[in-house]
Amino acid sequence: MPSESELRELYPRAPQPNIDAFVQNGDEILERFGISATPNRLQFFLAQIGHESGGLTITAENLNYRAERICEVWPSRFADADSARPFEHNPEGLANNVYSNRMGNGPPESGDGWRYRGRGYIQITGRDDYDAVGTVAGLDLIDNPDLANAPDNALLVACSFWQWKSLNNLCDSGDFVAVTRRINGGTIGIEDRRAWLEKVRGVLAMSPPAPDDQPSAEVVIAVQKALRANGYVEVGAADGLIGRHTVSAIARFRQENGLPPGLIDNELENRLGLTA
Repeated sequence: MPSESELRELYPRAPQPNIDAFVQNGDEILERFGISATPNRLQFFLAQIGHESGGLTITAENLNYRAERICEVWPSRFADADSARPFEHNPEGLANNVYSNRMGNGPPESGDGWRYRGRGYIQITGRDDYDAVGTVAGLDLIDNPDLANAPDNALLVACSFWQWKSLNNLCDSGDFVAVTRRINGGTIGIEDRRAWLEKVRGVLAMSPPAPDDQPSAEVVIAVQKALRANGYVEVGAADGLIGRHTVSAIARFRQENGLPPGLIDNELENRLGLTA
């Protein structure tokens, strides 16, 4: 479970009530759903909710779009800006249109599209999602959908969605793309999701050391080159400095190679083949 300072570093724009609720309830909820049991599960979860919620800042979809943006988001439903114009800056009407007659929702006039629009840290959407996730969470999300984005429930709802979709198993396989596909049906936003994963790994690994405490530049450069050669491309340029990208790459290498948490030490250098 990340500490309050780590959460604040991960999600600097998150409203304080969201951080407070996460700190107060996080240990118990993440343990209950098995998410904190392995590094991959926790890192993938924190990265995915970071992307989905804009760093815990977006807990309800507002759909307040210009006509041109509506066409970009739903190209199969709106052929041109003129067809989208009736829903421009009309979030309720737009939701009732684009989310109708699917995901368990009724027709546009039912209001289900707006009632069950995206909510929570992982943006559950549609009556079927609200029903299934609410059952896991023990919350009546059908009659009270706003419970999904309340600070005291948002983490519980996200973890319940995670369990409903059996995402821990995919995390254990190490397939971050497959996790993304199961969350949203495709790979929308995959680069941003990967950036979140890198940030999570860097923050949870440990803060980069002060310049005076770093190994020599020659050693760091050798490690950076070895990491890149082994496929850990997030390390970035071999510049001799242990910044966040290098911390993230080291954290992933150590985790995937059975090494304890840490930065550059004899164990890491040995495993990278840098010592005789």
